[in-house]
Amino acid sequence: MLTMKKADYFLLSALFLLLPAGCDSRDDLSVNREYRLDFSSDTVRFDTLFSTVSSATASFMVYNNSNLNCRSLEVSLAGGDSSPFRINVDGEGGTTVSGLEIEAGDSLFCFVTVNIPDDGQTVPFMVADSVIFRFESGLAQYVQLRACGRNALFLHGRRITSDETFNSNLPYVIYDSLYVAPGVTLTITPGTELYFHQGAGLVVEGRVLAEGTSDSMIVMRGDRLDRLFEDLPYDLLSNQWAGIRLGSGSFGNLFSYCDIHGGEYGIVADSSGVDSLKFGMASSIVHNVSGNGIHTVGSRITVANSQITNAGGHCVEIVGGSAEFNFCTIAGFPLWWAGGAPVSLSNSLDGSFSPLIKADFRNCIITGYHKESITGILHDSIPGFPAGTVSSYSVSHSLLMTSDTLNSRFEKVVFEQIGDEGSGLANFHNNGLVDSYRSVFRLDSLSKARGIADTLSAKLWPADLAGVRRPLHGADAGCFQFEPSN
Repeated sequence: MLTMKKADYFLLSALFLLLPAGCDSRDDLSVNREYRLDFSSDTVRFDTLFSTVSSATASFMVYNNSNLNCRSLEVSLAGGDSSPFRINVDGEGGTTVSGLEIEAGDSLFCFVTVNIPDDGQTVPFMVADSVIFRFESGLAQYVQLRACGRNALFLHGRRITSDETFNSNLPYVIYDSLYVAPGVTLTITPGTELYFHQGAGLVVEGRVLAEGTSDSMIVMRGDRLDRLFEDLPYDLLSNQWAGIRLGSGSFGNLFSYCDIHGGEYGIVADSSGVDSLKFGMASSIVHNVSGNGIHTVGSRITVANSQITNAGGHCVEIVGGSAEFNFCTIAGFPLWWAGGAPVSLSNSLDGSFSPLIKADFRNCIITGYHKESITGILHDSIPGFPAGTVSSYSVSHSLLMTSDTLNSRFEKVVFEQIGDEGSGLANFHNNGLVDSYRSVFRLDSLSKARGIADTLSAKLWPADLAGVRRPLHGADAGCFQFEPSN
């Protein structure tokens, strides 16, 4: 027979085994103030966001690196329901999540989104909050949240049916395209920013006067302000919006000091004849598009002092009509694909003829991945037109990537070929393909484009795209004059 002492001992032992493990404070991080959780980041930062537009989801990890379990953890936003941020922890969302557990050596994700309210400001502003991790012991740990907001004017399927002016007070965010009706002029003032949603574009049947200045360019781009990867913002990607389309009845369009990038195409000009100017472009950039940078059919255009670069199709495609390019950098070095030849010249499209009356390239840089920077199909004769008037083009005082060095249409041209030392991308002062993708096309000191421009053109265009003065004699080809500081 067991003695009372031994019976008490076994009873106490059995009761101890039945107790929950969490009841011992030594085994529970939540009530042991000597331990802390670890976080993959102490601050979560969002890229600039337009007000009232939900952000992409950011995340951070929560680690229990101790040998104790963490139970009854509460995670909340310091700002509560009034916070513009929202969290989702372990599959539960809102502003507060309670009763969480993290086993010893385990971890969990915390997801964060933000929707910044419009506060009426015309300048970017900061919003902040923090995620609080509160333990049973009363101990609290924090992860900071930061986001920069911009208020904007949101246009949904907007049709402009009377003359209107867009100004730089607030950026414009455009959904379902912006349409300019026949006979109507849209004026865009210096510094105005137009952000187009995926698939949206600028469709013009009337006229656009987009005239910026050297220190206050007009920007047309996609509306994604976040990043695909940490080091790759969506702003450096093509195909983020449609582009600019000038209808057959649209004439007299002007683009000066405009930065147009990231679209499916840059500017497409529908066939409309050469009696009136379709569009003039000066001191502007068309960059990183998935299709053609400039595409015209049977139209008259002038382009000067401009950069047309990194198109997935052709940087410039001219089908008939009349085109003049002066002091332009036309370079095809897209980062993830070879693209088409920088320039394509043709006088027929889909079986229909359109005589190429003129395509003149003067003081230009025309180069890229392709060994022939000018391609296309030009018929020597077109029924109903005089011989010799349907396939006219010329290149002069320019740097040209080609093996066709005996072409009579080339005058005072400096030739380069694939494999030549200092050719192609090496003409530009950058750190390789990444800088070219970021639209860095300033001249390198050893570029063959240096000093080959003609004097008359230098008088007409005394300053380059960046405002640098060109010398009257020995100016550089392309839109940028070399500067030693670059």
